[in-house]
Amino acid sequence: MRLDLVRHGDTGRSGYLDGRSDYPTTPSGMTQIDKQLERGGWQIVITSPLQRARRSAEAFAATTACSLTIDADWIELDFGRWEGRRRADIAADPLAREQLATFYDDPWRQSPPDGERWPDFEQRVRRGLARACDHATGRSTLVISHAGPMRMVLSIVLGIPLRSLWAIRLDYATRVGLEVGQSSDGEFWGELVELVPP
Repeated sequence: MRLDLVRHGDTGRSGYLDGRSDYPTTPSGMTQIDKQLERGGWQIVITSPLQRARRSAEAFAATTACSLTIDADWIELDFGRWEGRRRADIAADPLAREQLATFYDDPWRQSPPDGERWPDFEQRVRRGLARACDHATGRSTLVISHAGPMRMVLSIVLGIPLRSLWAIRLDYATRVGLEVGQSSDGEFWGELVELVPP
């Protein structure tokens, strides 16, 4: 199936670890998303429940008469004690700086303190991806979500090691187009078709 993943638009909070923090998209962020979605052609829209993703998905579905599903498995990583804080402020503390560096280098070894464990994050993104594939039945599907779940899908589908994925820039309103399949044993495979910046 054709699966397009789009990161929500600008929230005015670049540099902050806003996982579950529910900040809205700015007006310019909504314009970014509108421009990115001009391509059209999707029959199904799935979205994270956070308003920075959901509002764009609802607006798109309403104007195109697409099927819309709100799926909590596409929500961003829970950053625990880092939640809602600027990375630069976290890194001002030596211990937190070391934890943050380890998280980006090897998230399997270092989860955000009191936050979501990486294996749990992978499991729920896999669930969301499996549901999207089951529901699509060959139809083109759009998911409006967050950078974390998008990177996790790239790792799951393309087999790219997670530490390598930080090298892929996923700015606000970036779209990643994939062809995705699932084998009889539940494993995913696919190819990267497009990477479209805002």
